[in-house]
Amino acid sequence: MSSANVGPYRTILLVDDSEVTCESVRIALEQSGFEVQTLNSPFGFIRSLRQHQPVVILLDVGLGSVNGAKLVPLGRQHAPPNAKILLFSGRDDEELERDVLESGADGYINKRNGESRLVLEIKKWAARGQ
Repeated sequence: MSSANVGPYRTILLVDDSEVTCESVRIALEQSGFEVQTLNSPFGFIRSLRQHQPVVILLDVGLGSVNGAKLVPLGRQHAPPNAKILLFSGRDDEELERDVLESGADGYINKRNGESRLVLEIKKWAARGQ
């Protein structure tokens, strides 16, 4: 789906070191009308924020040697003002809630909830970011 048809208000940025996760999330969200940009590492994060102007940013907490929650302040500094920053992990909800509070993220989506729940959650967060 081209960005000309979708617009920046429908762009999702996913930062996850798993190529399989990136691909499955991309397919699920694109089938729901979103444009999805993916990064497999934190390298290029700021450039992607500036270039794609995502409405939702999904940050894998276990991003290789970097905790994705550490990218939240950079996201706040370089993303559009209304962009929602969400932690994305398979950790227990209690741990994720703690990570959200400590990092300043807007919320989280648990990877264990499945793709249909992911799409519903992204739709909800994207609507809040507009």
